[in-house]
Amino acid sequence: MQTTFVLKLRAKYPRSLKNITGCSSDCMGKNLKIVLAVVLIVVIAVSGIFWFPALSRTLEPSHSETTTTATKVEQVIPQYLPGYGSEPTSDKSSGSFFETATRIFLVSTQTYYGYSNETIKSGNPAEGNIINKGDPVFIINATLRNDYNSANPLPLSTNNHAFIFLTATLYSSQNVTIKATDVSPTNPQVGPFFSAFVGLNSGVTASVEIWLSTASRNVENYTFNLDVFGIPPP
Repeated sequence: MQTTFVLKLRAKYPRSLKNITGCSSDCMGKNLKIVLAVVLIVVIAVSGIFWFPALSRTLEPSHSETTTTATKVEQVIPQYLPGYGSEPTSDKSSGSFFETATRIFLVSTQTYYGYSNETIKSGNPAEGNIINKGDPVFIINATLRNDYNSANPLPLSTNNHAFIFLTATLYSSQNVTIKATDVSPTNPQVGPFFSAFVGLNSGVTASVEIWLSTASRNVENYTFNLDVFGIPPP
């Protein structure tokens, strides 16, 4: 009975899709591809709505509503910054090494005292918040230039694009270290890197803000701590 029913049902309809739609199977395939492409675009657009806030926090520094220029702080002079880089090892993995002068050039700096405009929670709930909105911070605005090029290539990079992680150590009088936590707006919290982050193509200049959570208003000088990679760190 089932077989007879199916045969009768098919007999009521044309066997060719072209008879139904006026379009051949090849045409239907093209239309299906167009529909799938439209759906993909919509999915990407919707995904962007959810991902953009997180992405903007990585790329666009937050700005404290109230800042005071820290005029008494000794600024770091323009120079090629020392720091840690990466290089290939014998087993084709990457290792790190210290350079007294990388090809990341410090163009200028400016320092401020300010207050955090957001609360940042720790990844471990037992540790509470890393910083609360309104807590005091010390801000360093550093302008950097990537001078890695074909004559001075960045190890492991194919195009000399530099992945730069930058933080700082603060000192009071007598070069006493001031306890501070990096809470930079561009802090990606990737692996062991708790620092400001900026990616620079060869020859490009850009500014990055380092935010250090500290109640001290007696910062006299500071030093930079730099890590630069030719590939994204693991």
